[in-house]
Amino acid sequence: MIFVLDVATGYRLQDIVSLTIYDLKEAIEKGYFEVQEKKQYKAWVTHTKKYPKSTRKQPDKRKHDIVPLLEAYIKDYIKDKKKSEYAFPSQKGRGCKYITEKSYSDILKKVSLDSEINLESITGHSLRKTYANRLYESTHDLEYVRIALGHKSVEVTKKYLGIEDKVKESAAKIAGSRL
Repeated sequence: MIFVLDVATGYRLQDIVSLTIYDLKEAIEKGYFEVQEKKQYKAWVTHTKKYPKSTRKQPDKRKHDIVPLLEAYIKDYIKDKKKSEYAFPSQKGRGCKYITEKSYSDILKKVSLDSEINLESITGHSLRKTYANRLYESTHDLEYVRIALGHKSVEVTKKYLGIEDKVKESAAKIAGSRL
């Protein structure tokens, strides 16, 4: 379910693993997720501590609609679970803790290496990048992807998507085919 949520919404893994069953049920009732992204929130807290007179406002929660297929997956996943439970409990702590990002990344790597896929460099963050690449492949619009990911600049989004590397690889193929 973590995999599905991350690829479908593009939220960072740290924002997904800490969700509760209540959070998932509430999202279904509203028809969308509304998550305060921890990375932006921590940056804002650090900034306001460093500059107490700053007028920088708290970052907005990132909203993401729930499409019918995702809703079906979530409903099936939360069936017969208590609202107070973590949606993705750790095997340690008897349900009182949620799975860590590192533990989830380790699971992804193990599954990848045990399967025929063998994605050596897969991590939990790879799922967010998959989301970003799917958006870019569908729209070819960097600004669209930037907004969807909540990036501050298109330059960050370009780096995130590996646009420069793709251009260099493509240019080498084009130039090499005309020797």
